[in-house]
Amino acid sequence: MGKLAIVLSAGGARGAYEAGVLYYVRKGLPPKTARKNFSIKVGTSVGAINTAAMAALADDTDKQAEKIKDIWFSIRQEDVYLRDFGAATHFLGSTVGGILRNLLTFNPFHLTRRKGPHFNSFLDTRPLGEFLKKILPWGAITKNVLNGPIDAVALNATNLRNGRHELFVKRKPEVVYQGHYPFHDVELGVEHTMASAAIPIVFPAVKVDGTYYADGGLRLFTPMSPAIQLGASSMLVVGLRYRSPIMEKLKFKKEMKEPTIALQLGRLLNGVFLDRIEYDMEQLERINSIVETSEKVYGADYLEKLNKRMAKDGLKVDIASRGLRKIRALEIKPSQSISGLFLRWTHKARKQFKFTALEKLLFRLLDIDPATGSDLLSYLTFAPAYLQTLFDLGYEDAKQHRDQIIDIMNGE
Repeated sequence: MGKLAIVLSAGGARGAYEAGVLYYVRKGLPPKTARKNFSIKVGTSVGAINTAAMAALADDTDKQAEKIKDIWFSIRQEDVYLRDFGAATHFLGSTVGGILRNLLTFNPFHLTRRKGPHFNSFLDTRPLGEFLKKILPWGAITKNVLNGPIDAVALNATNLRNGRHELFVKRKPEVVYQGHYPFHDVELGVEHTMASAAIPIVFPAVKVDGTYYADGGLRLFTPMSPAIQLGASSMLVVGLRYRSPIMEKLKFKKEMKEPTIALQLGRLLNGVFLDRIEYDMEQLERINSIVETSEKVYGADYLEKLNKRMAKDGLKVDIASRGLRKIRALEIKPSQSISGLFLRWTHKARKQFKFTALEKLLFRLLDIDPATGSDLLSYLTFAPAYLQTLFDLGYEDAKQHRDQIIDIMNGE
């Protein structure tokens, strides 16, 4: 049997859905299957946090499931970003002060005369770094890779110096990465995970070895590629995209109102985070269909002959290096709209969840309201009841794919 991989995608607070899927895999499947490790783990953005947690706890799959559940059930809004009155006054003061300094600079393009940028991000995520440091045994990632059940862990990030997609990787010495994305062999830590999860504009960029990085979902057009290039032959993929067949066919008769910034940011994040997995799955299915049809036309040894010929011709492409092969993949994704789920939750929890001065300021700045801002807020709300709802949805959606998950994990 080939290498089994798990690929976790981006989505802010929606990572609680991924945690629900992982919990079912460990607790809802037959024990022999549930204890199997994913030898290759790849994560982007919040998926990088869940991936790091899986890697750090890979030596005990029962503990792994409980700990990841505990992370998502214990995290609070203030564990993600500063949200007190001081954060509001700092944001307002630095923004207004920066604008005034820039206005008073005779030539606004003389960057050296400015005292600094007036705006780096809407939110300050220093609490998230501290939360992650405390809650996970980061040194165990290296131990579980070099001496344990993991072949490779890869976290995706975007290099803001050159705009390229890059990988932070920890792998066994014999594991070869054959892809075209630049990669760094590192001791994976909080900074790499935070860099992968730095949603542009919303969260600040993270500095790693002198270079600033932002969310890995920005330039990762093929999310499953790193797993394949590290040797995966089968994959469990957790996506966060729900496509409503009714909404896609619906024709709106009313003229649309002018979109708010919140609505546009929410749609932008949907495009960055949610559409890539679906495209990748379609490409994978297309390639598998071509391979299967070619085997019927040219014989069962078609792939072997093709790979030998590519090697003989010395083709300098990744597919020639690793060889063309069929790759099995199963995607688990939400069975209902998470934005819709968020709207229903806000209606119930209106009196229970209190917004701070910073959040009220941002609501006014971005024209956020529950209807037009549901996409954006569904990524950024870490309220316990909402996260538990997402977790439960992930668990139930995985349960609906029980037989398929068992097949993919057992290599059948």
